Amino acid sequence: MNVMKLKEVNERNIVYFYQPEGEGDFGEILYEISLCEARVVKRAEKDEGGFSYGEKAVRKVGEFVAKNNLPINYTQAWY
Repeated sequence: MNVMKLKEVNERNIVYFYQPEGEGDFGEILYEISLCEARVVKRAEKDEGGFSYGEKAVRKVGEFVAKNNLPINYTQAWY
């Protein structure tokens, strides 16, 4: 599970914070509008090991942009 929060939207970028399992320091996802590409620019404190919460958050931000829907707060859960 990731807790995600919209940090910033401007003409060049969209920035989201993400927090694995709702614990620890947030990481940061940057979506560059001109490149149509999202990436992790700061890993969250609890984002370690082979399971990447950041990569799941990157894909979710891409989905948000594709749907032209940028929620301010979002809980990303998977099974």
